[in-house]
Amino acid sequence: MGFDLFLAAVSIVAAAIATWALLRLFPSTDAPTDIPSRPEASQTKTPQTKGTSGETAAPTNNDDNATSTFDHPGKRLVIALILTIPTLVVTLLSLAGIALPGWMTNPWLHAIVITPVMFYCAAPIHQRGLPALRRRRPNGDSLVSLGMAIVYAYSLLLCVISWIFPAGSRDPYFAFVGVVAVLSLANTIVRRRLAARSQSETGKKQAGSAEETLFRAAIGHEIRARVLQITTSVTMVVAVWTCALWLAFGVQPKLAIAILLGSTVLSVAGLVLQAYDRLPESQPESENEMADSRPSTAASH
Repeated sequence: MGFDLFLAAVSIVAAAIATWALLRLFPSTDAPTDIPSRPEASQTKTPQTKGTSGETAAPTNNDDNATSTFDHPGKRLVIALILTIPTLVVTLLSLAGIALPGWMTNPWLHAIVITPVMFYCAAPIHQRGLPALRRRRPNGDSLVSLGMAIVYAYSLLLCVISWIFPAGSRDPYFAFVGVVAVLSLANTIVRRRLAARSQSETGKKQAGSAEETLFRAAIGHEIRARVLQITTSVTMVVAVWTCALWLAFGVQPKLAIAILLGSTVLSVAGLVLQAYDRLPESQPESENEMADSRPSTAASH
């Protein structure tokens, strides 16, 4: 009883300190904003770049440019599915109390199977999320990457030094990493298809000048960035308190469930924010392209 009270007090104090640190670091106002003044007709259009996949990248989206070499999300999704499905099935059967051969439940086997998912299949997620986190402007990919990294590190520690963890919290959860990676990659593929469809529809009905479109796109990008900063900060605070309160007042196995709950909060919120963060950018891009083509068309007449 005394140890439980001590653990509850330590958890709440640690959560309070973490909350203070997160609110000091995020959201950051140090990074320069990209909102231009209202463009005039004489201003030159900001150039856009093409990624290796052939998609047009918005000038303000540094994360996309930094990861333009990561192509073929479908290939990564297939590999992730092949490696994750058997690991998930074995984990679920083991949690259900069904007896399985020892080699199937060996944590090192699960670590070997899921490590390529973590570092190859999910590489674009980390490449977009971690730099944004270092800039103190996290996004949905940052939350997903954090959630995956916490569970992966916890499970890997269980493979090496499981004896230091309390009884009941010694089961690795590598399958969690695979499932989150699969959902994020599938989300990416859906976003790309919706973006392509949005570009096609926008190209058929275009209104407004190129300058107006650029201005609206810049304003929309900055608003979206601020919303993401605030939302990700709140999500990280919620994840910290979810973990702390379960450690303090939850049922056993406290440590394992607390880590899974906190990582789930990060991952689910990150998957939702990924769609918000990335999908709306495609429509302003296509509007810019169509608006830029109109002056030259008018000149030809």
